[in-house]
Amino acid sequence: MHTGSTGNDGEGRAILALGLATFFWSGNFIAGRAIGGAVPPLELNIIRWALCLLLLLPITLPALLRHRLEIIRAWRLILLLGLTGIAGFHTMVYKALTLTAAVNALLILSLAPVVTALGGALWNGYRPGVAQVGGLVLSACGGGIILLFGRGDGAGVGMIDQGALWMMGAIVVWAAYTLLLRHRPPSLPQDVTLTASVVVGVGAMALVLSFRGVQPVHLTGASIFAILYIAVFASLFGFLLWSWGLTRIGPERAGQFLHLMPVFGTLLAVLLLGERFLPAHGLGALLAIGGIALVNRTPRASGPRLRGPGGAPIKSPMTTNEK
Repeated sequence: MHTGSTGNDGEGRAILALGLATFFWSGNFIAGRAIGGAVPPLELNIIRWALCLLLLLPITLPALLRHRLEIIRAWRLILLLGLTGIAGFHTMVYKALTLTAAVNALLILSLAPVVTALGGALWNGYRPGVAQVGGLVLSACGGGIILLFGRGDGAGVGMIDQGALWMMGAIVVWAAYTLLLRHRPPSLPQDVTLTASVVVGVGAMALVLSFRGVQPVHLTGASIFAILYIAVFASLFGFLLWSWGLTRIGPERAGQFLHLMPVFGTLLAVLLLGERFLPAHGLGALLAIGGIALVNRTPRASGPRLRGPGGAPIKSPMTTNEK
């Protein structure tokens, strides 16, 4: 909702929202790794979003009914958002976390902004400036170092494990979701879009389970606590904050905030899971931090002020394709 605040204030709130979203999502990796396959990836994802839907519906049902015509008109977008951001990405992440350490998975995520920016160049006509190109290159180098040298088991040096491959696939799916979000109609609120896409995602996963069958689920006190965290913070709050912030500064810039997840998540993994932090992880994280600093550097030259889908001013060349 536009409150009449200055563009700088609005951008500051968007940055805060994106930062909180990435912190909550970092905890999702820790919780998913802690569950350790006791709940299979697809089953974990459908439980997560079914619980989130139970929390969302009492809040968003009146708005869903009011905006039903907009939802019907945007059904293709809602379908794709549900299949990518809800059903696909997180199932692949949970699968990766059964095959690789949380630190490794989180730091591989540094490549997500690179893939998002490349997708933006192909799809939205995004043209990065010199600083942005430098940031993307730093990100790619950091992610490559972690992919090749981040396993820490000796035999994994210079090799990519199966968990890393699942994470790479998840990154492609996430880039598609992030770019799709830009096309949300301004008349369709973020919470309504999220709820509708969750319905699609849960339905799609339920359909898969109906054909494949449900695998055994072993719940403990710790796993129940982890699932509740995932449903409330990583799902409900995280996605609402991400969608709100993204509509104000654009998907290419918002995508760079995923660089914060390796920083937040690695600290949590070392503290809570006792995982090892390797020199390759440190070098990759430094390159990721440098990448986000360069990509989000404010340009000196100021051109015509553009408006994003949410009506907020866009001053970065990262979103010059916005009409």
